[in-house]
Amino acid sequence: MSKRIKKRMEGARTFEDNAALIMGIFTLAVLCLCPVVYHRYYFDILETKYQFYCALAIGAAVIMFLYGIVSGRLKAFFSDLRWKERIRGLSVTDWAMLAFWLCNVISWLLCSEWRWEAFWGTSGRYNGVFLMTIYLVIYFLMTRFFRMRRWYLDAFLAAGIFVCLFGITDYFQMDLLGFKEGMVPEQREIYTSTLGNINTYTIYVGAVLTVSALLFMQETNWKRMLWYCGNMVLASFALIMGTSDNAYLSLAALFGLSPLYLFQTKTGVRRYLISAAAFFSVIQCIDWINAAFADTVIGIDSAFNLIANLSFLPLIVLALWLLAGVVSVWTLRKKPVSESGGSAGTAQAVSDDCMGKWLVYIWIGVIALVIGAVAFVFYDANIAGHADRYDMIRSYVVFNDAWGTSRGYVWRRSIDLFMNNLTPLQQLFGYGPDTFRLLMQYYYDGKRMEGRRVIYDSAHNEYLHYLVTIGIVGLLAYVTYLGSAIVRLCRGMKDRPEVVAVTFAVIAYSVQAVVNINIPIATPIIYQLLYMGLSSIQKRDVSA
Repeated sequence: MSKRIKKRMEGARTFEDNAALIMGIFTLAVLCLCPVVYHRYYFDILETKYQFYCALAIGAAVIMFLYGIVSGRLKAFFSDLRWKERIRGLSVTDWAMLAFWLCNVISWLLCSEWRWEAFWGTSGRYNGVFLMTIYLVIYFLMTRFFRMRRWYLDAFLAAGIFVCLFGITDYFQMDLLGFKEGMVPEQREIYTSTLGNINTYTIYVGAVLTVSALLFMQETNWKRMLWYCGNMVLASFALIMGTSDNAYLSLAALFGLSPLYLFQTKTGVRRYLISAAAFFSVIQCIDWINAAFADTVIGIDSAFNLIANLSFLPLIVLALWLLAGVVSVWTLRKKPVSESGGSAGTAQAVSDDCMGKWLVYIWIGVIALVIGAVAFVFYDANIAGHADRYDMIRSYVVFNDAWGTSRGYVWRRSIDLFMNNLTPLQQLFGYGPDTFRLLMQYYYDGKRMEGRRVIYDSAHNEYLHYLVTIGIVGLLAYVTYLGSAIVRLCRGMKDRPEVVAVTFAVIAYSVQAVVNINIPIATPIIYQLLYMGLSSIQKRDVSA
């Protein structure tokens, strides 16, 4: 090998190392600082976190750009004429991300009557073209230059400890940092920790719970196992005490879908049962806390009560622990290993731990039965007219304007706006990024609720919101982007616990997005986890 080629390779390694360092520092800032940064407490929490994230992202992009110039890599990139190879190297996720951004731009330029608002998102939650452009830039920087390491997730969980503990103390109405001073009484219980609204809080804590639980379910080192288990239990307390029903969609995604991966090994089955037993134990503990400190805690008036009020809940907890114990004894029996040890012994251990896929197929059947039962209940209560059969869960299964804290109202109006008030071009590309409030204000002028005038600036369903604001094409691009990203992660997560953890965190977010808002408080953190996982898959694809 000539000295010139060797020097060029060493220069390339130096550039890649430094670029990874820059994006690593940016990642730590997003994961550890964005959740806790604030200015005037809840009064400008959205603006503060949005501006902080944008400043971090722009700073990282500028530094990478300047470093590209100084190192000569940027010049080399544009002087290299192998554009066809680069275009062929783009993944479906890359193309979908570009298409999603382009749909936002088209909607802003061709469809929106409110150019300023559509660009900045000032009439909504700042999800305008500007923020979408930042997401696009960070996506490509992260997937091309970041290097995934487990300790980034450990740092994420460490920051989550503060957020969760603060949320738990808020449940006891302690307000240790004075966040709620000066707030109107009716809003004090719907804002918590350093994330603001309880729905935003549960997006973040749901990710903390999912990451810690999946890492616990796969970890072999007992010290790290205890670390992840502690985070999982703490996040379980924090999530339920967040008092938002949206959290239960994250829980359904975690405990309902993770077996499709975990149940292929005895270790996965054992740890899953332990996690489920621990979570139901948390529910029982919170029920005891609510009874013992009824005059102190906020209390929970949500789906939590459907479980906590079961007279046989202690029996469920006991049964889960017994089942986990029995399965643990069965799966931890010593297996014969190769006398030579080494790779042969490792291969034997892996073989002994394998369950095959028979239990996964059974679980798929369980999921199908649950989905079928839920669909039947909704049909029976809303179409067949048998709502009286479901008095205990009436507020959850009977769809009307009041359903889901008035989500039924805004969903119906959203569909009506899309079908009857948008032009054909706007139906394709939307009314303009994050201009939902302007539409609602013009056509409905707010809804009267308890004497107050309420104007919705979001559809409270991320997918429906995108349908109205960036149209059918924009929604399809977003679903393709998110769906293809999850598929790529699923294909590349075998024997990679950190990729498994971020995959299910993104899945949990995608499920919860059906009833939640894309807001630049928690969403940039979820996207960062997604980019981290994709960067790992990108490196493997390139090396292959």
